[in-house]
Amino acid sequence: MLFIATLLSVITSAPPTPVPAYRQAQHVAVITIEGEVDNITATSFKRRLEEAADADAIVIDLNTPGGGLLPTLQICYYIKNNAPPNTVAWIHPHAFSAGTIIALSCREIIVAPNSTFGDAAPVTAMGPIPATERAKIESPILAEVVDSARRNHYDEHLVEAFVSVGIELWLLQNNETNETVCVNKAEYETIFGESPPQNFSPIGGSVKGEPIFSPFFDTVAKLSQIETENAAEPWDPDFAQQLPTSRRTFNKEDATTWELVRQVVPSDRLLTLKPAEAAQYGLVDGIVADDAALKVWFGAQNLHRLDVNWSEKLVRILVSWPIRVILIAIFLVCVFVEFVTGASGAFSAGAVVSLALLIGAPWLAGLADIWEIVAVAAGISLIAVELLLIPGTGFTGFVGVACLFVGIIGTFISDDIYSAEGQAQLLTGLGTILGGGILAAIASWFIVRYFGGATAMQRLVLEDAISAHSTTTQRLHDDLLSIGASGIAITDLRPSGRIQIDNTLFDAITTGEWISKGATVRIMHTGMTIEVEEITP
Repeated sequence: MLFIATLLSVITSAPPTPVPAYRQAQHVAVITIEGEVDNITATSFKRRLEEAADADAIVIDLNTPGGGLLPTLQICYYIKNNAPPNTVAWIHPHAFSAGTIIALSCREIIVAPNSTFGDAAPVTAMGPIPATERAKIESPILAEVVDSARRNHYDEHLVEAFVSVGIELWLLQNNETNETVCVNKAEYETIFGESPPQNFSPIGGSVKGEPIFSPFFDTVAKLSQIETENAAEPWDPDFAQQLPTSRRTFNKEDATTWELVRQVVPSDRLLTLKPAEAAQYGLVDGIVADDAALKVWFGAQNLHRLDVNWSEKLVRILVSWPIRVILIAIFLVCVFVEFVTGASGAFSAGAVVSLALLIGAPWLAGLADIWEIVAVAAGISLIAVELLLIPGTGFTGFVGVACLFVGIIGTFISDDIYSAEGQAQLLTGLGTILGGGILAAIASWFIVRYFGGATAMQRLVLEDAISAHSTTTQRLHDDLLSIGASGIAITDLRPSGRIQIDNTLFDAITTGEWISKGATVRIMHTGMTIEVEEITP
């Protein structure tokens, strides 16, 4: 208890003892991880870690509610394989789920006053996870945190309690060496020959009512309702480990040297810790309030932060689902207007730019694979073939549209499509496409409603430069556009182009086969666009 009191008193002042040699650093680089952990976070972290190659120590400043499994494991891999040994996690002020897993991969953990971390169970947006699916998802997480515990000398049972519901632990203290250890029910019964007490209460007072979970992951509260009586034996993380365990084997003779301190975590909740508890369990080495105290902690001369740059912030905005809904709507509206008017200009550019952002931003964020780019390119090619080479078939265009949207939806899916998380990402992609389609339909109705006339529609588009043979400028006369009126095609109509009626130029679209330049045409329909057919001799 004296250790805890001493630790809590060290907030912004210098430690009472000199900085240990293994921790001393003149130049400290701080890499921030703020908000949800995703592919962009992992890519950005790797970049900043490379920039910090000359630093004597690296601090990972964590303030995150959690995030995706794969980017979390990527960041842990970078820390364990590419970061210097003197790498410290700073929980400032909260690190749930993915943040806790990342913190455990560091050699030391320090915390801000009144900070909280833990609650690292896998969850999905689709609700409670079935027992078998949960065990499958938990396996790589348990393997990761157990490996971190063995590397950094944390209690293996304790870190497992961050991840899995149903792990009961009790804290024992050696009355000769003051060493502490967390034991499960079987180990407790081996030592003392009786069942352990069920009297859990967090340090600082008892808590009644619902278990304590991070608000961001309230879905975890439902995990305790899952029936696991008939589930397979709990997954053993030892088989996946390269490092041997350092846990001792207990026997009944240990009852004379070990005594119960308290229950750490009951079976109906995940482990979530405040600074005092984390210090008692040996997970936290210090409390650091700000950058000035952080310099004192390392005995450093200078400290600089490596934050997310503007391009990474922009990509994060572009891959968010609300922006993607808007981009899909813009793309569909631009294609619609371009198709019905046959005029190129702002709407053509809008379609190209919106599609480029829809695919380019996920590609830069590491969310798009090559097959998705190929699918989008194939879709565009097939649509072009339908419009320009074999108009009227329908099938080619349908396949092209399908390929286009399959490629776009694929950029939403970063996990296994058969996993709960992958299926949630698929639903997000489908919902985004649907939302974009609905928004585009509303915008198209508005355009038809208020710009449906030929004159008004032509004001929406940028006119193409016409061949020099025409000496007249385009005049807009709706009175010339009567059904059955004839004119001359002054450009090829494939299927859209230009016609001339009484020395006035109009955009038009063919109702059937392509029409060659110079052919005589007849107006078949007017309104939002002019539809014509060729008059054969």
